[in-house]
Amino acid sequence: MSCYGIYVSIYLSSVILSLTIIGNYACRRLFSIIQLSEDKAENDDQKLGRYIGGLERLIIGIGLMVQSWEVLVAIIALKTIARFKELDKKINAEYFLIGSMFSILWALLTTIIGIWFDMFFALGIGEFLQSNIIKSK
Repeated sequence: MSCYGIYVSIYLSSVILSLTIIGNYACRRLFSIIQLSEDKAENDDQKLGRYIGGLERLIIGIGLMVQSWEVLVAIIALKTIARFKELDKKINAEYFLIGSMFSILWALLTTIIGIWFDMFFALGIGEFLQSNIIKSK
C-alpha cells in the first residue's frame, strides 16, 4: 500500500470512528456530567438512538465535506418531526435539545478537523467527494 493509501485509510477510519462510536461515547459522557438522563435502564430505544446518532453525524459530516449545508437543515427537521410528540415532556425536550446540539457540534468539529487533515496532507478526498457527489454545480 502506498503512503497515500495509508493516509486515506487513516483519514477515513478516524473520521468514521470519531463521528460514530466516539461521538456516541462523548454524548453519553456529557449527559452523565450534567446529570441529565431519562432514568431508564438501557433498553432497545436507547440502543437504537445510538445508531441513529451515529448515522446522523455521518450524514452531517458528508454534507459538510461536499459543502451542502441543506443536509444539516434536513437532519434537524427530520429529528423534530420524529420526536414532536415526545417534546411535551420537559425532560425529553431537554434531552432531545442537548443531544441534538451536541451531536451537531461534534459532527462540525470532527468534519473541520477532517477537512484540515485532508488539506494538510493534500489527500484530495474533499475535492473527490465534491466532484463525484455534486456534479450539477
